[in-house]
Amino acid sequence: MVRKTITPDILKRMKDLRSAGATYAQICSTLGVTKERCVAYLKNVPTDSLQNALTAEWQTAEKEAITILEKMGFSHIVNLNEICNINPYWDYYCEKGIERWLIDVTINGQKSIAVKQDSCVEGYNHAILFKNTTQWKLIILRAEVNQTIPIDM
Repeated sequence: MVRKTITPDILKRMKDLRSAGATYAQICSTLGVTKERCVAYLKNVPTDSLQNALTAEWQTAEKEAITILEKMGFSHIVNLNEICNINPYWDYYCEKGIERWLIDVTINGQKSIAVKQDSCVEGYNHAILFKNTTQWKLIILRAEVNQTIPIDM
């Protein structure tokens, strides 16, 4: 693989993109540079807009989720955020056949399943609808609490 030379013009464009909130993956794709080069050249560039960019990407995924859930065979899809937007709960209620589902939508590949397990509701199926760079994945959460012991205070 031939490394692309980071010219002053490319470096300026990299910094501008990063300052505007672009992720390393977006910069690599746009400018044809490697992630290693992005990290090396941009690690100290302020990214005040990064959180805004990630929030926008996540909100877009949540909007797209309705169509994805329909393609996956779900019906009666209700956006729970429109009713009561409280974290860390569920984004969608939907049905598949006679099963009732609570779905959390994420773009975060490091989402804590333990947090979701703690907010499971008896009588429902639970899943995380995960969007990565190439596909959507429905990750079904199946767990059974075997035993609980109160914490002594």
